[in-house]
Amino acid sequence: GVSGVTGTHGIGHTRLSTESRVDLSHSQPFWAHGRLDLAVVHNGHITNYHKLRRRYEQRGVRFYTGNDSEVIGVYLADRLGQGLPLREALEASIRDLDGSFSYLAATAEALGFAKDPFGLKPLVVAEADAFVAVATEEIAIRQAFPGATVRAVEPPPRTARTWAVPMRPAVGRAA
Repeated sequence: GVSGVTGTHGIGHTRLSTESRVDLSHSQPFWAHGRLDLAVVHNGHITNYHKLRRRYEQRGVRFYTGNDSEVIGVYLADRLGQGLPLREALEASIRDLDGSFSYLAATAEALGFAKDPFGLKPLVVAEADAFVAVATEEIAIRQAFPGATVRAVEPPPRTARTWAVPMRPAVGRAA
């Protein structure tokens, strides 16, 4: 029923838990507490999660789960709080987060994704006149938008991209 939902943008995720608890508190999307307009869904593993978490906790940030996905929202909130636009915050995360990952982030003004430097986690993008869709598999996009004529493309590794609301593309590649 996604194609029948009214709104500008949204994100969702079906999670296969491999390292943290399976309960509602560990469900995605995650959001950065204190910044209600920032949500993240993540596929992968952030291997420097504990180091980043300790760094943020030393600065007074409270974490609510033991899930590595939570640190992405905290990281992005920190960068956005420093005045970076979402696209630049996503690009910075490609350099600063270690591991294999692809993730989506949504704010009130934009939707975007980031892929790790190795491109180990799948992510495809389909753009049509009426929508932009991002998923791990093309079949998910086809199921959500039956009959839509779109071509799903897998962006290269080390890619960040955002769409402003209303959806206008802004492309970037991290160095």
